[in-house]
Amino acid sequence: MDPALARCRPAPASRPPALPLVEPFLQPVPQQPVLPWTVVPEVITDASPLDPDLRQLATALTAALVEVLGGQRSPAQLELWAEPDLLNLLEHLRRARDADGITLRSVRVQAPHDGALEVSAHLRQGQESRAAAVRISRRRGRWVATHLVIALRPGIVHRAGWVNPFGA
Repeated sequence: MDPALARCRPAPASRPPALPLVEPFLQPVPQQPVLPWTVVPEVITDASPLDPDLRQLATALTAALVEVLGGQRSPAQLELWAEPDLLNLLEHLRRARDADGITLRSVRVQAPHDGALEVSAHLRQGQESRAAAVRISRRRGRWVATHLVIALRPGIVHRAGWVNPFGA
């Protein structure tokens, strides 16, 4: 059938909606024992949601770091917002043109404790996805990007702010 001739119409109201499956159906296999499903696990809710201002700060700072990588922003603009090691890595990657055309697709922000924010970012470079993680810590009453881990090419992970505890 030609797609141009296709028509969309709503489903008739006589059909009932789909029902979600509440418990899994476990079919026992004779060779393997099956544990009984006696306790339904509780849904864990986040007791302390992240402050929207902190979420906005983390998102804006991550976007600025990606703009430095892509060449749309000067690293000097982030001197107060990022550690020197992190800025050096960004400058190196920018000069090497490893991140040309990179864009920020999405971020996920969490706060492991009151003095830190952790951001995981989904980046896009052409038709390929890239991953990045940013650690933002409170230093002397200010929020500063302290760590960056980013994978711009397969098999190569760039790190800034990472201290090897084994000294190797």
